[in-house]
Amino acid sequence: MKKTLMSCLVGLALATTAHAGTLLPPGANDQSPSQLRAAPLPAGEFERQPVSFAWALDPKAALETPAPFIAESREYWDVVEAGEMKAGVAIDTTAPGALIRISPVAMEKSGAVEPAELRVFKDGRLIDEPRSFQQRANAKQLQEAGMDVPDGSAIVQLDERLGQGRFQLQMPKAGGRYLVHVYEPNSDVVLKAQAQRARLLAGEVVEVAAQLRQGEAKIGGGQLEGQLVSPSGQAYPLVFAGEKATAQVPFDADPAPGLWEVQLFAGGQAKDGLVQRDARTAIEVSRPTARLGGGYAFDPAALRFSLPVQVAAPGRYEVRATLFATGPSGLAEPVAVAHSANWLDPGQRKLDLAFGPDKLPAGYGAPYELRFLELKDQVRLGTLDTRELALREAGRPAPVRERRLER
Repeated sequence: MKKTLMSCLVGLALATTAHAGTLLPPGANDQSPSQLRAAPLPAGEFERQPVSFAWALDPKAALETPAPFIAESREYWDVVEAGEMKAGVAIDTTAPGALIRISPVAMEKSGAVEPAELRVFKDGRLIDEPRSFQQRANAKQLQEAGMDVPDGSAIVQLDERLGQGRFQLQMPKAGGRYLVHVYEPNSDVVLKAQAQRARLLAGEVVEVAAQLRQGEAKIGGGQLEGQLVSPSGQAYPLVFAGEKATAQVPFDADPAPGLWEVQLFAGGQAKDGLVQRDARTAIEVSRPTARLGGGYAFDPAALRFSLPVQVAAPGRYEVRATLFATGPSGLAEPVAVAHSANWLDPGQRKLDLAFGPDKLPAGYGAPYELRFLELKDQVRLGTLDTRELALREAGRPAPVRERRLER
């Protein structure tokens, strides 16, 4: 009878070490696929063995979710034909000392650009040497200085004593086509661009805020255009409403690896004349090949969470999250990070996040929170499902089996 009682107590203790719960719904900054889409595997060999690891954190270290990148542009690009370069391409500046880079689009047709062959005009008058350029360099000099520029390129800087306004840059021996890049480091005219979210799922809408400003003032008579460009170069037009631009990402998104690029082109009338600016920012677009199942199982003795995953396409999937535990102050603080990855075939699968009780600092324990939870598709390089706050778990202290047996 004593043995039976002890067995029951042990069984009861083991039964209470793990229980089930439901993940919190996605928040405003989260993403979660509403529908899944099968996708072929990319070419290549992929690791199929399971991997799981965790490490402890300093509970007092602050954790922050970075805001989407803000691109600030004082530059623009233009493709110019040989005829325009021979006649003199117009360069509008809003501050002295603009830097101009000219690169041949095709070396075999255009040939290398030599700074000595460039001439500059202002108000229709040729600016004689040495008053035209403050600095000049060819491709070899730039590359020796550590700059990554295409062969045949040249950079010149307008002499600051010439001020700002409209210039004409002329290359009498031009042939073929050229990429002209104008950068104004001293200008207060800035095009700012920020995507509302740094990552999206295929089928969602990308939204970008775009502002062309001179200092704090809005540029009058401005015009905004832009496009969303996939990694393989497919372009989708942006639709503007005021200072916001949107574009629908196709559900059958370009499967090519890499970031998508938002390209913005702005023009307007600044205090000192016409102004042109181009800005670019990148976003991650993922095909929705899997999602979190919504529930979880928790083993407080092992500090392990088991997360169901609904999989639509075979691949190697990963979950990662940060564990918050309650400290002596009574506040939830970060104590550990865990990652887990495995090859999953289509169907109802699961991935475990094992933090381990050894990662808990002294004085920390339940209640727990799981934050910054992410499900990633490692073979297609996408973020599929996220939760800034995934769950709050009261937990149960692990039973001390030895003491119960002794009783």
